[in-house]
Amino acid sequence: MLAAMGALAFVGGTGPEGMGLALRLARAGEAVLIGSREPARALAAAEKIRAAVPGAQVEGAGNRDAVGRTDRVVLALPFRGLTAFLDGAAAALAGKLVIDVVVPLGVRAGVFELVPVPGAPSVGELIQRAAPTARVVSAFKNLSAERLADLATPLAGDVVFCGDDPQARAAVAALVQKLPGLRPIDAGPLANARYVEAITPLLLNLNRRHHALTSIQILGLESEPASDPAPRKR
Repeated sequence: MLAAMGALAFVGGTGPEGMGLALRLARAGEAVLIGSREPARALAAAEKIRAAVPGAQVEGAGNRDAVGRTDRVVLALPFRGLTAFLDGAAAALAGKLVIDVVVPLGVRAGVFELVPVPGAPSVGELIQRAAPTARVVSAFKNLSAERLADLATPLAGDVVFCGDDPQARAAVAALVQKLPGLRPIDAGPLANARYVEAITPLLLNLNRRHHALTSIQILGLESEPASDPAPRKR
């Protein structure tokens, strides 16, 4: 049994993005709980990670069980299942660090696009409204699931993240720094999640058009502070 409150619980952790991110963070030394609506699938995914990363601290559980066992939760389930999950589990997220990696994606005429988020400008803001005391940070939304899953392929690029709690953002920055090749970029308040989400369909359309696996890099930043800078004097 993992040390409960120290693990990262991946809700929807058997999907491509959640599984890939869990795999990378497990290799970086994080204890991981893989969650799924079907506990058997979560157990199988945990076994797959242990096979790829010998010695990794990984267990599988049902989504709600995984949330209840830790104070750090990664929401990686498909957008179409998010509202139903929040309807039943929002209270269990109270006070926890909640890392939102969900992108509201759709496809129309062969082109990826954002679909409307009901009742909020972005997924991150929807989660925050559903769980007002959770410390929500939108992050890891622009990473290729395919690249994450291939441990032989180095990662490269920037992880842009945002949230209204500076300490929660600093915690996410520390996780990003555990993944070689990635740089954390603090984008400030959660209202910026809508812009971070919009980058993902662009990258997917570029991937399809150019048969590539793209990522992003923000130029002109030497380093990124973990907290909000003091306002400039006019």
